[in-house]
Amino acid sequence: MTAMPCVDPTSSVPAELEMTNRQRVTLRLSHTSAEKLDDASRASGRPRNELILTAIEHFLANQNAAPANLNRIAQTTEFMQIALDLLVSRDMPEKRDAILMTVAQRMEQLHGTR
Repeated sequence: MTAMPCVDPTSSVPAELEMTNRQRVTLRLSHTSAEKLDDASRASGRPRNELILTAIEHFLANQNAAPANLNRIAQTTEFMQIALDLLVSRDMPEKRDAILMTVAQRMEQLHGTR
């Protein structure tokens, strides 16, 4: 693969050196993936190529990391939910509905779901 110029206007590195550090790579995305990438780009205010580079760098940096133990995460989450529900029901029953309403609002705001 031949290195192609890829000049970053915010970089203090001369373009000649920048060329030696980057290679142009072409990839093809499904229509759905391209739309999702465009949506993410608009939502974050970051260009598509920056999102792709970030995803690739994250993948490469973490490909040898131990996978998450989903069973342990589920068990821990269930324990915390039961323990908190018990404590709130016992010690602050008057605040339980307000807490649940706030959870629903935050789920919608932060995760797009209720």
